[in-house]
Amino acid sequence: MADAPDVRKDALRRQVLDSRAALHPGEKRRADRQMASHLLRLLQERDCVDLAGFHPFRGEPDLRPALEVLAEAGRRIWLPVVDGRGLRFRRWTPDTPMQPNRFGIPEPVEGPFREPERLDIVLTPLVAYSASGMRLGMGAGFYDRAFAFLRAHPEAGPWLVGAAYTLQQLDSLPADPWDVPLAAVLTERGLQVFRE
Repeated sequence: MADAPDVRKDALRRQVLDSRAALHPGEKRRADRQMASHLLRLLQERDCVDLAGFHPFRGEPDLRPALEVLAEAGRRIWLPVVDGRGLRFRRWTPDTPMQPNRFGIPEPVEGPFREPERLDIVLTPLVAYSASGMRLGMGAGFYDRAFAFLRAHPEAGPWLVGAAYTLQQLDSLPADPWDVPLAAVLTERGLQVFRE
């Protein structure tokens, strides 16, 4: 019975990833631009110096144009770097050399690292999210391990903001004890806040 949630999660992953892959390229570009615009507005309203983003992979939203604008404006942008079973965050600028990791996701190859606790906002890629803020990732647990401290002390670190298309929202998701919930999700329709 312990395997049942994983089987359910795998089925949900396939379903949502298929839906995301079916997005028309023009519709995806339009949604990405809207999401980038909402991100820039959010960063005008919230105090944030250190923002973690991500490089899009397998149909994830492409927020790099907004990250470039924010980097030019003096925000410190950090991208995830896979380190064994862990996740580290390395400084990124539009000129930072990138190299694919073992999953094929581009990562910065030089620059300082930042501890997860010292980030202000973390944009997290995801496969699906629920109306209550639960996040379903790809299943490797990198973000859940990196931000496990937030389960007991949500105020002790960054604001976790999922970045996804509205088609990725599900009514509910199976949750495991190690799953770290989102504080908010950023979609093409704007910001949906679950907890401050």
